Amino acid sequence: MIRRLATDSISARAVATIVLLLTGYELLHQRFATFDAALAGHALDLLGFQVSSPRPGDLTVHSGPSFNLYAVVTGSCSSAAGVLGLVSVSIVLLPGHPWRRLVGGLIAAALFMAFNIARICSIVLVGWWLATTDRGTVFTTLATLAAVALVVAVIARGRLFLRIGALLAGGLCAVLAYDVQLGYDYLDGMASYHALAGPILTFSTLAFGILIIWRALVGGELPAVQA
Repeated sequence: MIRRLATDSISARAVATIVLLLTGYELLHQRFATFDAALAGHALDLLGFQVSSPRPGDLTVHSGPSFNLYAVVTGSCSSAAGVLGLVSVSIVLLPGHPWRRLVGGLIAAALFMAFNIARICSIVLVGWWLATTDRGTVFTTLATLAAVALVVAVIARGRLFLRIGALLAGGLCAVLAYDVQLGYDYLDGMASYHALAGPILTFSTLAFGILIIWRALVGGELPAVQA
């Protein structure tokens, strides 16, 4: 009875997925934060920054006399929720062969983690650029990128994902250009970028991860819908 309910009831599998996600996040989010911070630190070190980690999950980043940053990767900023969510959904909720679901979930989770680390590094890179580059050059570059993105969004007919991506990138550049025009320093610019780019990249990688699981590994096994 219980086994049949678990295999046949979508509601039961959905509840199990949520329980698995929440339990995993509660137990592992700090470990994910420490791991993400360590990988981001190695990546920034390869890019030429002076990086140290005073505590697990924390980073100090230096570059020249004008850029000094202390960053904390919290559990909510880590890849914990996305990785655990994608794996839980692929293993428990979605139909299909167990091995195919497992492989799809792991590929999607790895993609999400990679994008999250890239997001963390991009926040530091934006702050460094704002701190070390002439304000006029920064504003001109951001305004130009925003204009180019707008043009791409207008002319890319029939390419929905490209148009959406161009609009999001153009809007992000426009907001940063506005911050620079107001005279904000690099910490203010990093805060704006974090607030906007974080959700954009997070939801984008979640969407790509779901597409990987569904189309490449699960979708082919779904039965035809009957009236």
